[in-house]
Amino acid sequence: MTSSEMVVNLLFYVFAVAAVAGALGVAASRNIVRSAFALLAVLFSAAALYALMKADFIAAAQVLIYVGGILVLIIFAVMLTHRITDVNVSNESTPGPAAFCAVLCLLFALVVIILPLPQPGPNKWDAGRAPETMREGPYAFVQYQADGKTGLANGGSTFENEVVVGVTIPEDRRAGLLRIVVRAVENPGKVKESLETKKAPDATLSPEKVRLAQEEARKTVAEPKSLEFAATPEKTETTHVRLKGLREAAYDWKVKLVGAEGESPWIGPKGDPNFVVHKGVTEPIALALADPYLLAFEAVSMLLLAALVGAAFLARKEVKE
Repeated sequence: MTSSEMVVNLLFYVFAVAAVAGALGVAASRNIVRSAFALLAVLFSAAALYALMKADFIAAAQVLIYVGGILVLIIFAVMLTHRITDVNVSNESTPGPAAFCAVLCLLFALVVIILPLPQPGPNKWDAGRAPETMREGPYAFVQYQADGKTGLANGGSTFENEVVVGVTIPEDRRAGLLRIVVRAVENPGKVKESLETKKAPDATLSPEKVRLAQEEARKTVAEPKSLEFAATPEKTETTHVRLKGLREAAYDWKVKLVGAEGESPWIGPKGDPNFVVHKGVTEPIALALADPYLLAFEAVSMLLLAALVGAAFLARKEVKE
């Protein structure tokens, strides 16, 4: 374990302990103001944990929205209501049976809305829980996120600049195998697609002018970058190769087996592309909140509103007859 990994692990445990201690303070304190400041420690610790996981957008949103907005609103509500001692009640509260029926109807409506909702299906941001096996002849291929454990679906997205691929080779073909070479090609098919969209706009031009226009378009299109990584075959049936230094682009990857008798042709999983490297999680979070998790997002907002009303109610002294 390197020194940077030790520092990250130490910070994780520090912020995890701070979050748990703050949560216990929120639940155990009999003072609503102290509970609010303990909640401040919990939210800041959660933001730090998000930052350690390289989720910079979520960490910033945690600080700006929860700490800078909601928590401040709760504290102001407590400050504005803690001196309410003499209250002239002009309107009686809703009778208990009527309130119970209203809450029961609201619960029934939520259940009716939630149950028919389909489960979120796979999409281009779906990282996958288990690796998806892809086959070509006797060989099998899998993709993982940078941690080497979380599966990466074929055509899925990763937010790291590393991907781990696994190549399963039959036992009868592992004899004499010296190394496995993996070639990752950046932006597969993008050059051809860009050239097709940058043809001469006027079809009446002469063939020579069309050729010159296409040559000019070819200069503006970046050639795909090819990276190669080699690994020694592992004793197990599957050999894992880590693809490092990937840029923000789409990638296809192929495998070549190098043995004492020569090299095999390039083989690999089919996909267009096999995986895509993204930087930043703003877009996938926005799409997730606007489609499959919209109801949950709105339910959390109602929960926070109920927490604010509860804080004001606890700070308000009971009016005696």
